[in-house]
Amino acid sequence: MARLATTTKAMTEAVIDPVCGMKVVPMTTNLVASYQGRDYYFCAEACRRAFEKKPEKYLKRTPVKIKGPQGWWGRYLERMARTNREHFGGGQPSCH
Repeated sequence: MARLATTTKAMTEAVIDPVCGMKVVPMTTNLVASYQGRDYYFCAEACRRAFEKKPEKYLKRTPVKIKGPQGWWGRYLERMARTNREHFGGGQPSCH
């Protein structure tokens, strides 16, 4: 009886495609690029080619931009704004 090759947990867990952000399971794709000693996996050939042209562009960490207040206060303000739009419309106040 033949033995199956052991797989590491890292090969069966999904990783993020650095170009488009999709989840990719390394074991299911052959679209791989190595950069600075690390392997990156991709969902499509176009993503791999884009990464190989400018890897620094896709590996550069950018801070997440937060839109408006967060938490319960932000949810409250969003609910109030939605209610105002529903009752009074979304345009500017009309004169006369």
